[in-house]
Amino acid sequence: MTIRPDVLIRCIRESLAAITAPRFFESERGYQGALLAQLHDRLRLPDPVILEQEYQKLAGRHQLTIRPDIIIHEPFDPRRHTARTDGNFAVMELKLRATADAARADFESLMSMLTVLNYRLGIFVNVAAAVTHVSLVPSEIRSRVVCFAVALENGTPMIVEERA
Repeated sequence: MTIRPDVLIRCIRESLAAITAPRFFESERGYQGALLAQLHDRLRLPDPVILEQEYQKLAGRHQLTIRPDIIIHEPFDPRRHTARTDGNFAVMELKLRATADAARADFESLMSMLTVLNYRLGIFVNVAAAVTHVSLVPSEIRSRVVCFAVALENGTPMIVEERA
């Protein structure tokens, strides 16, 4: 089962463009909820793939204790998967007005999830900002990360999309 990265990225772009309430640009959690709702409306995920938020990764089970903001994956089922890393499609990190240091920390988290948990695609969204910090993406994962910045200007989301 596969999800085309170009389709996923288009759905993310469309979802970012649909969030226009100023309130959502005031907090990372508020924006995350709005983005999750927009993605749910746009993504046509094949069963059993799901869109999930803030799923706690457990050290004993996942080798990480990172809490990603949004993931797209097949929940582990021993009848279909040989490992918990099977069926992991995309992982998203959101940051409100990320500084370079905050973005760097999120890119390190993305690198861990992409490499240890075998997610195919990493997405970084800098909310209420115009800079993606794409130059800070570690070289080891550059081909697998797409960065967005989204800011509301006169009621219209302005979106910057960059790849390393």
